[in-house]
Amino acid sequence: MAVIGDGPTSLYFLKHIVENRSTGLNVMFFGASRRAGVGMPYEASLVGRENLANIACEEVPDLLVPPHEWLRRQSDNWLLKHGADRRLIGPAFIPTRHLLGKYLEGQFKSLLHSAKKIGMAITCARDTLVTDLATVGDGVNVVYRKAGSQQHDMLYFDYAVMATGHSFPAHNSSAGLARSARILSSPWPVGNLENTGARRVGLIGSSLSAVDACLTMARNSGTFRRDFDGRLNYVPNSDAAALKIVMHSRRGMLPPVRYHFEFPRFEMHSYVGEPEIRTHMAENRGFLSLDYIFENVLKAVLKAKSPEFLEKIESMNLEKFVAFIEDRRRVDKPFDLLREDYLNSIASSRESFPIFWREILDDVTYTLNFYTRYLNRTDRIRLEKSFMPLVTYLVAVLPQQSCEYLLALHAAGHLDLVRTGDDLNIEVTGGVASILFSDPADCGIKRLPYDLIIDCRGQKPIDVSNFPFRTLVNEGAVRQARLGTNTPNDKADELMLSGIDVDERLRPRSEKGMPTPGLYMLASPVIHGLYPYHSGLPFCNEVARIAADDLHAEALARSGRSTAARIDLSGVTGRARRQSTSKYEEVLSHGDA
Repeated sequence: MAVIGDGPTSLYFLKHIVENRSTGLNVMFFGASRRAGVGMPYEASLVGRENLANIACEEVPDLLVPPHEWLRRQSDNWLLKHGADRRLIGPAFIPTRHLLGKYLEGQFKSLLHSAKKIGMAITCARDTLVTDLATVGDGVNVVYRKAGSQQHDMLYFDYAVMATGHSFPAHNSSAGLARSARILSSPWPVGNLENTGARRVGLIGSSLSAVDACLTMARNSGTFRRDFDGRLNYVPNSDAAALKIVMHSRRGMLPPVRYHFEFPRFEMHSYVGEPEIRTHMAENRGFLSLDYIFENVLKAVLKAKSPEFLEKIESMNLEKFVAFIEDRRRVDKPFDLLREDYLNSIASSRESFPIFWREILDDVTYTLNFYTRYLNRTDRIRLEKSFMPLVTYLVAVLPQQSCEYLLALHAAGHLDLVRTGDDLNIEVTGGVASILFSDPADCGIKRLPYDLIIDCRGQKPIDVSNFPFRTLVNEGAVRQARLGTNTPNDKADELMLSGIDVDERLRPRSEKGMPTPGLYMLASPVIHGLYPYHSGLPFCNEVARIAADDLHAEALARSGRSTAARIDLSGVTGRARRQSTSKYEEVLSHGDA
Protein backbone atom coordinates (compact mmCIF):
# COMPACT_ATOMS: atom_id res chain seq x y z
CA MET A 1 0.00 0.00 0.00
CA ALA A 2 1.10 3.57 -0.77
CA VAL A 3 -0.03 6.52 1.36
CA ILE A 4 0.37 9.80 -0.53
CA GLY A 5 0.91 12.59 1.99
CA ASP A 6 2.62 12.99 5.35
CA GLY A 7 0.27 15.21 7.36
CA PRO A 8 -2.27 14.57 10.14
CA THR A 9 -4.55 12.38 8.00
CA SER A 10 -1.62 10.06 7.27
CA LEU A 11 -0.76 10.09 10.98
CA TYR A 12 -4.28 9.02 11.95
CA PHE A 13 -4.31 6.42 9.19
CA LEU A 14 -1.12 4.95 10.69
CA LYS A 15 -2.75 4.98 14.11
CA HIS A 16 -5.79 3.04 12.90
CA ILE A 17 -3.90 0.37 10.96
CA VAL A 18 -1.73 -0.22 14.04
CA GLU A 19 -4.81 -0.43 16.27
CA ASN A 20 -6.37 -2.86 13.79
CA ARG A 21 -3.19 -4.98 13.85
CA SER A 22 -3.22 -4.87 10.06
CA THR A 23 -0.02 -6.87 9.77
CA GLY A 24 -1.06 -7.99 6.30
CA LEU A 25 -0.39 -4.47 5.02
CA ASN A 26 3.04 -3.42 3.77
CA VAL A 27 2.81 0.38 3.86
CA MET A 28 4.95 3.03 2.20
CA PHE A 29 4.38 6.71 3.09
CA PHE A 30 5.33 9.26 0.42
CA GLY A 31 5.97 12.70 1.92
CA ALA A 32 7.11 15.91 0.27
CA SER A 33 8.57 17.25 3.54
CA ARG A 34 11.16 16.04 6.02
CA ARG A 35 8.66 15.95 8.91
CA ALA A 36 5.99 13.26 9.01
CA GLY A 37 2.63 13.86 10.71
CA VAL A 38 2.81 17.65 10.66
CA GLY A 39 1.18 18.91 7.48
CA MET A 40 0.73 22.45 6.22
CA PRO A 41 -1.41 23.83 9.11
CA TYR A 42 1.22 22.97 11.74
CA GLU A 43 4.50 23.61 9.93
CA ALA A 44 6.19 26.71 11.38
CA SER A 45 7.91 27.63 8.09
CA LEU A 46 4.48 27.88 6.46
CA VAL A 47 2.19 29.30 9.18
CA GLY A 48 4.60 30.92 11.64
CA ARG A 49 5.76 30.07 15.15
CA GLU A 50 3.37 32.37 17.03
CA ASN A 51 0.03 31.61 15.38
CA LEU A 52 -2.27 29.69 17.73
CA ALA A 53 -3.95 26.44 16.76
CA ASN A 54 -7.74 26.34 16.66
CA ILE A 55 -7.95 23.35 18.98
CA ALA A 56 -7.28 22.71 22.67
CA CYS A 57 -5.24 19.70 23.82
CA GLU A 58 -8.33 17.88 25.09
CA GLU A 59 -10.05 18.22 21.71
CA VAL A 60 -7.31 16.44 19.73
CA PRO A 61 -8.51 12.92 18.76
CA ASP A 62 -6.69 10.14 20.62
CA LEU A 63 -3.17 9.22 19.65
CA LEU A 64 -0.62 7.41 21.82
CA VAL A 65 -0.36 10.20 24.39
CA PRO A 66 -2.64 13.28 24.82
CA PRO A 67 -0.91 16.53 23.76
CA HIS A 68 -0.83 18.11 27.23
CA GLU A 69 0.76 14.98 28.73
CA TRP A 70 3.31 14.83 25.91
CA LEU A 71 4.19 18.50 26.42
CA ARG A 72 4.58 18.03 30.17
CA ARG A 73 7.15 15.29 29.49
CA GLN A 74 9.42 17.72 27.63
CA SER A 75 12.26 19.46 29.43
CA ASP A 76 12.05 23.04 30.67
CA ASN A 77 14.69 24.05 28.12
CA TRP A 78 12.71 22.46 25.30
CA LEU A 79 9.50 24.22 26.35
CA LEU A 80 11.32 27.54 26.70
CA LYS A 81 12.86 27.08 23.25
CA HIS A 82 9.39 26.56 21.76
CA GLY A 83 7.67 29.38 23.62
CA ALA A 84 5.54 27.28 26.00
CA ASP A 85 4.92 27.97 29.70
CA ARG A 86 4.74 24.73 31.70
CA ARG A 87 2.36 26.37 34.21
CA LEU A 88 -0.29 26.85 31.52
CA ILE A 89 -0.16 23.34 30.06
CA GLY A 90 -3.27 21.27 30.73
CA PRO A 91 -6.24 19.73 28.91
CA ALA A 92 -7.65 23.18 27.97
CA PHE A 93 -4.26 24.53 26.82
CA ILE A 94 -4.25 25.86 23.23
CA PRO A 95 -0.79 25.36 21.72
CA THR A 96 0.68 27.29 18.83
CA ARG A 97 0.42 25.59 15.45
CA HIS A 98 4.17 25.04 15.55
CA LEU A 99 4.02 23.34 18.97
CA LEU A 100 1.12 21.12 17.94
CA GLY A 101 3.14 20.15 14.86
CA LYS A 102 6.00 19.03 17.10
CA TYR A 103 3.57 16.83 19.02
CA LEU A 104 2.09 15.30 15.87
CA GLU A 105 5.57 14.58 14.51
CA GLY A 106 6.54 12.87 17.76
CA GLN A 107 3.39 10.74 17.70
CA PHE A 108 4.12 9.62 14.12
CA LYS A 109 7.59 8.44 15.11
CA SER A 110 6.25 6.64 18.18
CA LEU A 111 3.57 4.92 16.10
CA LEU A 112 6.29 3.62 13.79
CA HIS A 113 7.82 1.91 16.82
CA SER A 114 4.42 0.47 17.74
CA ALA A 115 4.01 -0.83 14.19
CA LYS A 116 7.42 -2.49 14.26
CA LYS A 117 6.64 -4.21 17.57
CA ILE A 118 3.60 -5.97 16.10
CA GLY A 119 5.43 -6.95 12.91
CA MET A 120 4.08 -4.36 10.48
CA ALA A 121 6.32 -3.36 7.57
CA ILE A 122 6.29 0.43 7.16
CA THR A 123 8.60 2.60 5.07
CA CYS A 124 8.79 6.40 4.84
CA ALA A 125 9.95 8.08 1.63
CA ARG A 126 10.82 11.66 2.63
CA ASP A 127 11.43 14.64 0.34
CA THR A 128 9.54 12.67 -2.29
CA LEU A 129 6.93 14.13 -4.64
CA VAL A 130 4.25 11.91 -6.13
CA THR A 131 3.55 13.35 -9.57
CA ASP A 132 0.99 10.90 -10.95
CA LEU A 133 -1.12 7.83 -10.24
CA ALA A 134 -2.39 5.29 -12.77
CA THR A 135 -4.61 2.28 -12.29
CA VAL A 136 -3.23 -1.09 -13.42
CA GLY A 137 -5.77 -3.89 -13.15
CA ASP A 138 -6.93 -3.79 -9.54
CA GLY A 139 -3.80 -1.93 -8.41
CA VAL A 140 -2.07 1.42 -8.82
CA ASN A 141 1.22 2.63 -10.27
CA VAL A 142 2.73 5.49 -8.24
CA VAL A 143 4.99 7.85 -10.21
CA TYR A 144 7.34 9.89 -8.02
CA ARG A 145 10.60 11.81 -7.88
CA LYS A 146 12.93 13.00 -5.16
CA ALA A 147 12.81 16.72 -4.36
CA GLY A 148 15.26 18.63 -6.55
CA SER A 149 15.46 15.81 -9.09
CA GLN A 150 13.76 15.56 -12.45
CA GLN A 151 14.16 11.77 -12.66
CA HIS A 152 10.89 9.94 -12.19
CA ASP A 153 10.53 6.42 -10.84
CA MET A 154 7.50 4.20 -10.58
CA LEU A 155 6.34 1.51 -8.14
CA TYR A 156 3.30 -0.74 -8.25
CA PHE A 157 0.98 -1.04 -5.23
CA ASP A 158 -2.20 -2.98 -4.56
CA TYR A 159 -3.67 0.15 -2.94
CA ALA A 160 -2.99 3.88 -2.81
CA VAL A 161 -4.45 6.24 -0.24
CA MET A 162 -4.51 9.92 -1.23
CA ALA A 163 -4.08 11.98 1.96
CA THR A 164 -2.54 15.10 0.45
CA GLY A 165 -4.37 17.63 2.67
CA HIS A 166 -4.13 21.35 2.00
CA SER A 167 -2.44 22.64 -1.12
CA PHE A 168 -1.20 26.22 -1.40
CA PRO A 169 1.37 27.48 -3.94
CA ALA A 170 4.94 27.77 -2.64
CA HIS A 171 5.47 30.87 -4.78
CA ASN A 172 2.37 32.84 -3.93
CA SER A 173 0.83 35.09 -6.57
CA SER A 174 -2.40 35.69 -8.40
CA ALA A 175 -2.22 34.56 -12.01
CA GLY A 176 -3.02 37.19 -14.60
CA LEU A 177 -2.63 40.18 -12.26
CA ALA A 178 0.15 42.73 -12.44
CA ARG A 179 3.14 41.83 -10.26
CA SER A 180 3.43 45.47 -9.19
CA ALA A 181 -0.09 45.29 -7.81
CA ARG A 182 1.16 42.95 -5.05
CA ILE A 183 -1.69 40.52 -4.64
CA LEU A 184 -1.29 37.23 -2.77
CA SER A 185 -3.63 34.32 -3.45
CA SER A 186 -3.21 33.09 0.15
CA PRO A 187 -1.36 34.12 3.33
CA TRP A 188 0.82 30.99 3.08
CA PRO A 189 3.68 30.50 3.36
CA VAL A 190 3.89 33.11 6.08
CA GLY A 191 7.33 34.25 4.86
CA ASN A 192 5.54 36.09 2.03
CA LEU A 193 4.13 38.51 4.61
CA GLU A 194 7.53 39.56 5.97
CA ASN A 195 9.32 42.73 4.93
CA THR A 196 6.60 43.76 2.51
CA GLY A 197 6.78 47.44 3.42
CA ALA A 198 3.01 47.58 2.91
CA ARG A 199 1.22 50.09 5.09
CA ARG A 200 -2.31 49.76 3.76
CA VAL A 201 -3.24 46.07 3.65
CA GLY A 202 -6.54 44.58 2.46
CA LEU A 203 -7.50 41.09 3.63
CA ILE A 204 -10.27 39.28 1.75
CA GLY A 205 -12.17 37.40 4.43
CA SER A 206 -12.39 37.62 8.21
CA SER A 207 -11.95 33.95 9.11
CA LEU A 208 -9.17 32.39 11.20
CA SER A 209 -6.81 32.54 8.20
CA ALA A 210 -7.41 36.29 7.99
CA VAL A 211 -6.78 36.60 11.73
CA ASP A 212 -3.47 34.72 11.40
CA ALA A 213 -2.42 36.95 8.48
CA CYS A 214 -3.48 40.07 10.37
CA LEU A 215 -1.53 39.22 13.53
CA THR A 216 1.53 38.13 11.55
CA MET A 217 1.68 41.47 9.75
CA ALA A 218 1.04 43.34 13.00
CA ARG A 219 3.94 41.58 14.72
CA ASN A 220 6.18 42.33 11.74
CA SER A 221 5.38 46.03 12.15
CA GLY A 222 5.21 46.45 15.93
CA THR A 223 4.77 44.79 19.31
CA PHE A 224 1.98 43.90 21.71
CA ARG A 225 2.69 45.12 25.27
CA ARG A 226 0.82 45.22 28.56
CA ASP A 227 0.63 48.48 30.46
CA PHE A 228 0.79 48.98 34.24
CA ASP A 229 -2.90 48.00 34.55
CA GLY A 230 -2.38 44.77 32.61
CA ARG A 231 -4.19 46.08 29.53
CA LEU A 232 -2.83 44.81 26.21
CA ASN A 233 -1.77 47.55 23.77
CA TYR A 234 -0.33 47.53 20.29
CA VAL A 235 2.70 49.75 19.65
CA PRO A 236 3.81 50.09 15.99
CA ASN A 237 7.43 50.50 15.00
CA SER A 238 8.55 54.05 14.25
CA ASP A 239 8.29 53.45 10.50
CA ALA A 240 4.89 51.72 10.70
CA ALA A 241 2.71 54.36 12.33
CA ALA A 242 0.58 54.46 9.15
CA LEU A 243 -0.14 50.71 9.21
CA LYS A 244 -3.80 50.01 8.45
CA ILE A 245 -5.17 46.48 7.99
CA VAL A 246 -8.72 46.15 6.69
CA MET A 247 -10.64 42.86 6.65
CA HIS A 248 -13.32 42.53 3.98
CA SER A 249 -16.19 40.27 5.02
CA ARG A 250 -19.17 39.26 2.91
CA ARG A 251 -21.48 39.38 5.94
CA GLY A 252 -19.50 41.89 7.99
CA MET A 253 -18.86 39.47 10.86
CA LEU A 254 -15.80 38.55 12.90
CA PRO A 255 -15.32 34.99 14.17
CA PRO A 256 -16.95 34.09 17.50
CA VAL A 257 -14.72 33.46 20.49
CA ARG A 258 -14.07 30.06 22.11
CA TYR A 259 -16.24 29.04 25.02
CA HIS A 260 -16.35 26.14 27.48
CA PHE A 261 -17.46 22.82 25.95
CA GLU A 262 -19.52 20.23 27.81
CA PHE A 263 -17.93 17.59 25.56
CA PRO A 264 -14.70 18.93 24.04
CA ARG A 265 -14.49 16.37 21.23
CA PHE A 266 -16.50 15.82 18.10
CA GLU A 267 -17.92 12.31 18.02
CA MET A 268 -19.96 10.61 15.32
CA HIS A 269 -23.62 9.99 16.23
CA SER A 270 -23.43 11.97 19.45
CA TYR A 271 -27.11 12.85 19.38
CA VAL A 272 -28.57 10.66 16.65
CA GLY A 273 -27.56 7.08 15.92
CA GLU A 274 -27.06 5.50 12.51
CA PRO A 275 -30.06 3.13 13.00
CA GLU A 276 -32.34 6.13 13.54
CA ILE A 277 -31.01 7.85 10.43
CA ARG A 278 -31.39 4.70 8.32
CA THR A 279 -34.93 4.10 9.61
CA HIS A 280 -35.90 7.67 8.73
CA MET A 281 -34.40 7.29 5.25
CA ALA A 282 -36.31 4.03 4.67
CA GLU A 283 -39.53 5.89 5.50
CA ASN A 284 -38.57 8.84 3.27
CA ARG A 285 -37.95 7.08 -0.08
CA GLY A 286 -34.23 6.67 0.65
CA PHE A 287 -33.55 10.34 1.33
CA LEU A 288 -32.30 12.04 4.47
CA SER A 289 -34.45 15.09 5.19
CA LEU A 290 -32.73 18.25 6.39
CA ASP A 291 -35.94 19.18 8.19
CA TYR A 292 -35.83 15.85 10.03
CA ILE A 293 -32.36 16.70 11.36
CA PHE A 294 -33.48 20.20 12.34
CA GLU A 295 -36.84 19.31 13.90
CA ASN A 296 -36.33 15.80 15.28
CA VAL A 297 -32.68 15.92 16.29
CA LEU A 298 -31.45 19.47 16.88
CA LYS A 299 -34.63 20.77 18.51
CA ALA A 300 -35.10 17.56 20.49
CA VAL A 301 -31.66 17.88 22.07
CA LEU A 302 -32.16 21.60 22.73
CA LYS A 303 -35.36 20.78 24.58
CA ALA A 304 -33.32 18.86 27.15
CA LYS A 305 -30.15 20.93 27.15
CA SER A 306 -31.27 24.53 26.53
CA PRO A 307 -35.08 24.90 26.77
CA GLU A 308 -34.86 28.70 27.01
CA PHE A 309 -33.10 28.82 23.63
CA LEU A 310 -35.53 26.33 22.12
CA GLU A 311 -38.38 28.59 23.19
CA LYS A 312 -36.94 31.35 21.00
CA ILE A 313 -36.61 29.17 17.87
CA GLU A 314 -39.28 26.48 18.32
CA SER A 315 -41.64 27.96 15.73
CA MET A 316 -38.87 28.64 13.18
CA ASN A 317 -37.99 26.57 10.16
CA LEU A 318 -34.36 26.07 9.18
CA GLU A 319 -34.07 29.21 7.05
CA LYS A 320 -35.65 31.43 9.71
CA PHE A 321 -33.31 29.94 12.31
CA VAL A 322 -30.26 30.76 10.17
CA ALA A 323 -31.51 34.32 9.61
CA PHE A 324 -32.18 34.68 13.37
CA ILE A 325 -28.62 33.67 14.28
CA GLU A 326 -27.04 35.83 11.59
CA ASP A 327 -29.11 38.85 12.66
CA ARG A 328 -27.78 38.40 16.20
CA ARG A 329 -24.20 38.40 14.88
CA ARG A 330 -24.42 41.07 12.18
CA VAL A 331 -23.95 44.49 13.81
CA ASP A 332 -22.75 47.93 12.78
CA LYS A 333 -19.80 47.75 15.18
CA PRO A 334 -18.34 44.22 14.93
CA PHE A 335 -15.45 44.96 17.29
CA ASP A 336 -17.90 45.92 20.02
CA LEU A 337 -19.55 42.52 19.55
CA LEU A 338 -16.11 40.89 19.59
CA ARG A 339 -15.38 42.51 22.96
CA GLU A 340 -18.73 41.30 24.30
CA ASP A 341 -17.96 37.80 22.97
CA TYR A 342 -14.58 37.96 24.68
CA LEU A 343 -16.08 38.80 28.08
CA ASN A 344 -18.73 36.08 27.70
CA SER A 345 -16.01 33.62 26.72
CA ILE A 346 -14.01 34.42 29.85
CA ALA A 347 -17.12 33.89 31.97
CA SER A 348 -17.97 30.63 30.18
CA SER A 349 -14.46 29.30 30.85
CA ARG A 350 -14.30 30.50 34.44
CA GLU A 351 -17.69 29.06 35.39
CA SER A 352 -17.41 25.96 33.14
CA PHE A 353 -20.69 26.94 31.53
CA PRO A 354 -21.23 25.70 27.94
CA ILE A 355 -23.06 27.57 25.19
CA PHE A 356 -25.26 24.55 24.61
CA TRP A 357 -26.98 25.53 21.36
CA ARG A 358 -23.67 26.19 19.58
CA GLU A 359 -22.06 22.97 20.79
CA ILE A 360 -25.10 20.88 19.85
CA LEU A 361 -25.31 22.52 16.43
CA ASP A 362 -21.63 21.71 15.82
CA ASP A 363 -21.98 18.07 16.86
CA VAL A 364 -25.20 17.40 14.96
CA THR A 365 -23.68 18.91 11.82
CA TYR A 366 -20.54 16.82 12.24
CA THR A 367 -22.65 13.66 12.01
CA LEU A 368 -24.78 15.10 9.19
CA ASN A 369 -21.57 15.71 7.21
CA PHE A 370 -21.16 11.95 6.66
CA TYR A 371 -24.70 11.61 5.27
CA THR A 372 -25.04 14.61 2.93
CA ARG A 373 -24.93 12.25 -0.07
CA TYR A 374 -28.43 11.12 0.95
CA LEU A 375 -30.03 14.57 0.79
CA ASN A 376 -32.29 15.27 -2.16
CA ARG A 377 -31.45 18.05 -4.60
CA THR A 378 -33.55 20.69 -2.84
CA ASP A 379 -32.15 19.93 0.61
CA ARG A 380 -28.58 19.87 -0.67
CA ILE A 381 -29.01 23.35 -2.13
CA ARG A 382 -30.52 24.52 1.19
CA LEU A 383 -27.58 23.02 3.04
CA GLU A 384 -25.02 24.74 0.83
CA LYS A 385 -26.68 28.14 0.55
CA SER A 386 -28.02 28.61 4.06
CA PHE A 387 -27.11 26.11 6.76
CA MET A 388 -23.46 25.24 6.10
CA PRO A 389 -22.12 28.83 5.86
CA LEU A 390 -23.58 29.53 9.29
CA VAL A 391 -22.18 26.37 10.91
CA THR A 392 -18.69 26.71 9.45
CA TYR A 393 -18.65 30.31 10.67
CA LEU A 394 -19.72 29.32 14.20
CA VAL A 395 -17.27 26.43 14.52
CA ALA A 396 -14.23 28.52 13.48
CA VAL A 397 -13.83 30.04 16.93
CA LEU A 398 -11.09 32.42 18.01
CA PRO A 399 -8.82 31.58 20.93
CA GLN A 400 -9.22 34.19 23.69
CA GLN A 401 -5.61 35.30 23.29
CA SER A 402 -6.05 36.00 19.55
CA CYS A 403 -9.22 37.91 20.32
CA GLU A 404 -7.38 40.15 22.80
CA TYR A 405 -4.71 40.86 20.16
CA LEU A 406 -7.36 41.88 17.61
CA LEU A 407 -9.08 44.18 20.10
CA ALA A 408 -5.76 45.85 20.95
CA LEU A 409 -4.91 46.31 17.28
CA HIS A 410 -8.33 47.83 16.58
CA ALA A 411 -8.16 50.11 19.62
CA ALA A 412 -4.81 51.43 18.37
CA GLY A 413 -6.45 52.36 15.04
CA HIS A 414 -4.62 49.78 12.93
CA LEU A 415 -7.44 47.32 12.18
CA ASP A 416 -10.94 47.67 10.70
CA LEU A 417 -13.57 45.50 9.05
CA VAL A 418 -15.72 46.33 6.01
CA ARG A 419 -18.88 44.52 4.93
CA THR A 420 -18.80 43.90 1.17
CA GLY A 421 -21.78 41.71 0.30
CA ASP A 422 -21.44 39.03 -2.37
CA ASP A 423 -19.93 40.87 -5.35
CA LEU A 424 -16.35 41.59 -4.26
CA ASN A 425 -13.75 41.89 -7.02
CA ILE A 426 -10.09 42.87 -7.34
CA GLU A 427 -9.30 45.61 -9.85
CA VAL A 428 -5.84 46.60 -11.05
CA THR A 429 -5.40 50.02 -12.61
CA GLY A 430 -2.02 51.59 -13.33
CA GLY A 431 -0.24 49.10 -11.12
CA VAL A 432 -2.51 49.86 -8.15
CA ALA A 433 -4.70 47.08 -6.76
CA SER A 434 -8.11 47.89 -5.32
CA ILE A 435 -10.93 45.91 -3.77
CA LEU A 436 -14.17 46.76 -5.54
CA PHE A 437 -17.65 46.00 -4.18
CA SER A 438 -21.22 47.24 -3.99
CA ASP A 439 -21.77 48.67 -0.51
CA PRO A 440 -24.65 46.69 1.08
CA ALA A 441 -25.66 49.81 3.04
CA ASP A 442 -26.41 52.08 0.07
CA CYS A 443 -25.67 49.90 -3.03
CA GLY A 444 -23.04 52.40 -4.11
CA ILE A 445 -19.86 51.14 -5.73
CA LYS A 446 -16.81 51.38 -3.47
CA ARG A 447 -13.20 51.09 -4.59
CA LEU A 448 -10.58 50.74 -1.83
CA PRO A 449 -6.89 50.84 -2.94
CA TYR A 450 -4.19 48.91 -1.06
CA ASP A 451 -0.44 48.42 -1.07
CA LEU A 452 -1.00 44.71 -0.58
CA ILE A 453 -4.10 42.49 -0.96
CA ILE A 454 -4.20 38.99 0.55
CA ASP A 455 -6.92 36.47 -0.24
CA CYS A 456 -7.66 34.75 3.10
CA ARG A 457 -10.72 32.74 2.06
CA GLY A 458 -8.94 29.44 2.59
CA GLN A 459 -8.43 26.30 0.56
CA LYS A 460 -10.44 26.07 -2.64
CA PRO A 461 -12.02 22.71 -3.54
CA ILE A 462 -9.98 20.53 -5.89
CA ASP A 463 -12.17 19.61 -8.86
CA VAL A 464 -11.52 17.32 -11.80
CA SER A 465 -10.12 20.31 -13.72
CA ASN A 466 -7.34 20.89 -11.17
CA PHE A 467 -6.95 17.36 -9.81
CA PRO A 468 -3.18 16.76 -9.56
CA PHE A 469 -2.98 13.18 -10.85
CA ARG A 470 -3.96 13.69 -14.46
CA THR A 471 -3.68 10.07 -15.62
CA LEU A 472 -6.57 9.14 -13.31
CA VAL A 473 -8.63 11.87 -14.96
CA ASN A 474 -7.61 10.94 -18.50
CA GLU A 475 -8.41 7.25 -18.00
CA GLY A 476 -11.78 8.05 -16.42
CA ALA A 477 -10.87 6.59 -13.02
CA VAL A 478 -12.20 9.71 -11.22
CA ARG A 479 -15.07 12.06 -11.93
CA GLN A 480 -16.67 15.23 -10.59
CA ALA A 481 -18.68 14.77 -7.40
CA ARG A 482 -22.45 14.69 -7.77
CA LEU A 483 -25.56 14.11 -5.76
CA GLY A 484 -27.70 11.14 -6.66
CA THR A 485 -25.12 8.33 -6.75
CA ASN A 486 -26.50 6.65 -3.63
CA THR A 487 -30.07 7.94 -3.75
CA PRO A 488 -33.07 7.22 -5.99
CA ASN A 489 -32.58 10.47 -7.92
CA ASP A 490 -33.25 10.50 -11.62
CA LYS A 491 -30.30 11.44 -13.82
CA ALA A 492 -32.16 14.61 -14.73
CA ASP A 493 -32.23 15.52 -11.04
CA GLU A 494 -28.49 14.91 -10.58
CA LEU A 495 -26.69 17.83 -8.94
CA MET A 496 -23.02 18.45 -9.69
CA LEU A 497 -20.89 19.27 -6.64
CA SER A 498 -17.36 20.49 -6.08
CA GLY A 499 -14.54 18.01 -5.62
CA ILE A 500 -14.17 14.36 -6.62
CA ASP A 501 -16.92 11.75 -6.36
CA VAL A 502 -16.32 9.05 -3.71
CA ASP A 503 -18.47 6.33 -2.19
CA GLU A 504 -19.11 5.84 1.53
CA ARG A 505 -15.85 3.89 1.83
CA LEU A 506 -14.00 6.88 0.32
CA ARG A 507 -13.16 5.08 -2.93
CA PRO A 508 -13.32 7.34 -6.00
CA ARG A 509 -15.99 6.64 -8.56
CA SER A 510 -15.07 6.27 -12.22
CA GLU A 511 -16.85 7.94 -15.11
CA LYS A 512 -19.06 4.86 -15.25
CA GLY A 513 -20.08 5.36 -11.62
CA MET A 514 -18.28 2.29 -10.25
CA PRO A 515 -15.66 2.43 -7.46
CA THR A 516 -12.13 2.50 -8.87
CA PRO A 517 -10.19 -0.49 -7.45
CA GLY A 518 -7.19 0.17 -5.25
CA LEU A 519 -7.79 3.86 -4.53
CA TYR A 520 -8.97 5.85 -1.50
CA MET A 521 -9.41 9.64 -1.37
CA LEU A 522 -9.10 11.23 2.09
CA ALA A 523 -7.93 14.80 1.34
CA SER A 524 -10.64 17.25 2.42
CA PRO A 525 -10.19 19.67 -0.56
CA VAL A 526 -10.67 16.67 -2.89
CA ILE A 527 -13.86 15.31 -1.26
CA HIS A 528 -15.24 18.70 -0.22
CA GLY A 529 -18.43 18.36 -2.24
CA LEU A 530 -19.70 15.27 -0.44
CA TYR A 531 -18.11 16.20 2.91
CA PRO A 532 -18.54 19.98 3.15
CA TYR A 533 -17.92 20.22 6.91
CA HIS A 534 -14.30 19.21 7.48
CA SER A 535 -13.55 20.12 11.08
CA GLY A 536 -9.78 19.82 11.22
CA LEU A 537 -8.19 16.95 13.12
CA PRO A 538 -11.50 15.19 14.01
CA PHE A 539 -12.30 14.91 10.30
CA CYS A 540 -8.76 13.67 9.54
CA ASN A 541 -9.22 11.00 12.19
CA GLU A 542 -12.66 9.88 11.00
CA VAL A 543 -11.87 9.54 7.28
CA ALA A 544 -8.60 7.77 8.17
CA ARG A 545 -10.56 5.31 10.32
CA ILE A 546 -13.06 4.59 7.52
CA ALA A 547 -10.29 3.82 5.02
CA ALA A 548 -8.16 1.86 7.50
CA ASP A 549 -11.08 -0.34 8.56
CA ASP A 550 -12.03 -1.01 4.95
CA LEU A 551 -8.45 -1.88 4.00
CA HIS A 552 -8.13 -4.12 7.04
CA ALA A 553 -11.20 -6.06 5.94
CA GLU A 554 -9.81 -6.28 2.39
CA ALA A 555 -6.45 -7.57 3.67
CA LEU A 556 -8.16 -10.20 5.80
CA ALA A 557 -10.32 -11.28 2.88
CA ARG A 558 -7.27 -11.67 0.65
CA SER A 559 -5.34 -13.67 3.24
CA GLY A 560 -8.36 -15.70 4.37
CA ARG A 561 -7.62 -14.97 8.04
CA SER A 562 -10.23 -14.30 10.69
CA THR A 563 -10.76 -10.80 12.04
CA ALA A 564 -7.97 -9.77 14.41
CA ALA A 565 -8.69 -8.04 17.69
CA ARG A 566 -8.42 -4.27 17.59
CA ILE A 567 -6.08 -2.79 20.20
CA ASP A 568 -6.57 0.53 21.96
CA LEU A 569 -3.24 2.32 22.04
CA SER A 570 -4.43 5.33 23.99
CA GLY A 571 -6.25 3.60 26.80
CA VAL A 572 -8.95 6.26 26.45
CA THR A 573 -12.37 5.30 25.17
CA GLY A 574 -14.54 7.74 23.26
CA ARG A 575 -17.58 9.16 24.97
CA ALA A 576 -20.88 7.34 24.61
CA ARG A 577 -23.70 8.79 22.59
CA ARG A 578 -24.86 12.00 24.32
CA GLN A 579 -28.05 11.25 24.24
CA SER A 580 10.72 -1.83 -3.60
CA THR A 581 11.68 0.08 -0.58
CA SER A 582 15.47 -0.47 -0.11
CA LYS A 583 16.41 3.06 -1.22
CA TYR A 584 14.37 4.64 1.61
CA GLU A 585 15.09 5.01 5.29
CA GLU A 586 12.70 3.54 7.83
CA VAL A 587 12.25 6.26 10.44
CA LEU A 588 12.34 4.79 13.94
CA SER A 589 14.04 7.40 16.10
CA HIS A 590 12.13 9.71 18.43
CA GLY A 591 14.12 12.72 17.27
CA ASP A 592 14.95 15.77 19.37
CA ALA A 593 11.77 15.51 21.45
